[in-house]
Amino acid sequence: MSSDPEMPLAELGPLPDIDLRQMHSLTDGTGVLQHAAFATPDLYHGYCTDDNARALIAATLYSYLKHYDESVAPIQRYLAFLGYAFNEETGRYRNFMGYDRQWLEAVGSPDSHGRTIWALGVAVRYAPNHAILEMSSRLFHRSLPAAAGFRYVHPLAFTLIGLDEYLKFAPQDDAVDDLRGRLAERLFGLWRRHAHDDWPWPDDILTWGIAKLPHALIISGSALGRDDMLETGLRALRWCLAVQTAEAGHLSIVGNDGWYERGGRRAPFDQQPLEAHALVHACLAAAEISGERQWLAEARRCLEWFLGRNDLGVPLYHPDTGGCQDGLTPHGPNSNQGAESTLAYLLSVLEMHRYVKEHTGESDLSVRQKIGYGLIGASRFAAFCLSHYARVDGLELLAVWNRTTHKADALAGQHKGMRVVETVEDLLADPRIRMVHVATIPALHAQHATAALAAGKNVLCEKPLALNVGDADDVLSLARERGLQLSVDFMMRYGPLWEPVRKLIQSRTLGSVLHGQLLNCAGDEGLDAGHWFWDEARSGGIFVEHGVHYFDLLRSWLGGGSVVDGHRLVRPGTGLIDQVHCSVRYGEQTTVGFYHGFHQPTFLDRQDLRLVFETGELTLRGWIAAGMTLRAVVSRGARQALQELFADAETRVVRRLKGAARKCTRRGVREAYDAEICMEWASPHDGQTLYGLAVQALMEDLLEAVRDPQHRPRVTGEDGREAVAVALAADRMAKRGALR
Repeated sequence: MSSDPEMPLAELGPLPDIDLRQMHSLTDGTGVLQHAAFATPDLYHGYCTDDNARALIAATLYSYLKHYDESVAPIQRYLAFLGYAFNEETGRYRNFMGYDRQWLEAVGSPDSHGRTIWALGVAVRYAPNHAILEMSSRLFHRSLPAAAGFRYVHPLAFTLIGLDEYLKFAPQDDAVDDLRGRLAERLFGLWRRHAHDDWPWPDDILTWGIAKLPHALIISGSALGRDDMLETGLRALRWCLAVQTAEAGHLSIVGNDGWYERGGRRAPFDQQPLEAHALVHACLAAAEISGERQWLAEARRCLEWFLGRNDLGVPLYHPDTGGCQDGLTPHGPNSNQGAESTLAYLLSVLEMHRYVKEHTGESDLSVRQKIGYGLIGASRFAAFCLSHYARVDGLELLAVWNRTTHKADALAGQHKGMRVVETVEDLLADPRIRMVHVATIPALHAQHATAALAAGKNVLCEKPLALNVGDADDVLSLARERGLQLSVDFMMRYGPLWEPVRKLIQSRTLGSVLHGQLLNCAGDEGLDAGHWFWDEARSGGIFVEHGVHYFDLLRSWLGGGSVVDGHRLVRPGTGLIDQVHCSVRYGEQTTVGFYHGFHQPTFLDRQDLRLVFETGELTLRGWIAAGMTLRAVVSRGARQALQELFADAETRVVRRLKGAARKCTRRGVREAYDAEICMEWASPHDGQTLYGLAVQALMEDLLEAVRDPQHRPRVTGEDGREAVAVALAADRMAKRGALR
């Protein structure tokens, strides 16, 4: 069952702010230190894998909820610690490390190994970029062989929670799913052998990590479709809460000074923050799976233990430091604010914020973090883009650089808060800028994109990505290495007809595409003989500078293609190449001709793309297609499918086919058709408006990928590279004048 979307804010109430200060204080260049003297890091006790695993979860969830910035949430530092903790010889994690970075043991406890799997599962699920995803996934899978042999309840529970997080990201990983089934059965078997109605627990003593055990049964039972396992977990969690509830109604945690033996007295102190977090986490899981409101109220009650609703009525969380004190003793809170306790509080708050975000689509973390934008190159087209980017929610226009400052000044003056910088380096040094738009001449695209990626910025590059495949590969490789988003401004993929045409081709409603023909008659006003457009060293030529748009569009519909011929024509008496043509073959049966000519008065500028199918023909009109005509012979089912794809089109029956006329032959195959139809569609928007909507949609798509690494944008750096490769092949063919 799923929760009512109205539940989170109503039942959880206003959530505390997320406070990373004490986590930062305890973190150095190695990782998070274990202990603190008061709030000051205690170097004597060094580090442990347990705390770095907890810190990895905290940093990852923070990045998911707000934004990823390694200086704020050092995911890679904690991940590096866990990678170093893994002992290749034993297949296990070491746990304790001295401040001198020397390990104090060859093998840590199974509990620390299971807790690390939990952390890695979270890191995989919410990784903010592909580099972190790949590293987390590698460590996660290396950890599993040892976990397969776990026999005790705590490492089994931690591991199952980690497997559940991972499988929410990769549900088709059958090997991990199989391991979850085996470990869940093992934990459940221990439960059934030892638990009784009056003591529903797999041991005769309640010690630490109590809530993790029912938590693991709840999520595993739900995932495996095991109602008996799920109900056992829910019943055990209710019991855990009951035995840890004071008469006054607040949480009263079983203390570690004697614990709670069956038939004995429950130790009132020392109460550990880790237990409160485990209960918060488990109650949220129970709410998610059962849909029962009281679990959210219980989660809130457990969180309030940190804030003073406890046996002594004193808070353990310190708003002056962002830390949490190390337990509740008979005499008051422990005075120290170490990693385990601080992270227990921080994780409790983060889990609640995560729950709210995933059930409302928003987190109540004040204002959503904006992504800062910097522009390299103040071209006329860049100005057009900015007029639409200014409408994008969550994008903050911060800075612009241009070789000639008067263009940058004019552009910045149109957008409040945007400043002009003297150098590209100044723009890239601004830590607020996370998205860089490269809009210089094509010869500089690879250089500027490389500089931006090296500075840790995500990049939107105007076409082409580069003037040669080698440079494109280098830019693409750097983006992958740094885990950053790289896209090219192929806005045609964001036009209103891109998706319906893609589905038409994939569905084969009209059979295969046999041929295509692009006629692009472009205006050349404003392109005087000295313009960089005509200089191949700076533009790459018409195929590279301009044709990449259509090479990408057809590849997005038909897959990869190979150039089979190419031609170019020189404008008489000028030496300027103003017409090019090539043919590209897609698969074994489809050829498409591409013609680009720059020779028209602007008002005659036009683009027509015709696709010939086995049983019809589609014509698209406009740069971002603003009109469509489709003629086809169709059966009743095919007509219905077409009307669903092009729902706003007007359909006219050209002729009805009856009797013997219904039988038609295509490519040697006779089939029955009901009618010949014509479908017409025209956008209510003019071409410029469609163009603006498309560039805005592209930027919104790219920003979503920056915020969520699991979101793949419609246009990627790989698409930019492949378009350049086809364009260069066409250019080489045209220069040779080859006819093939």
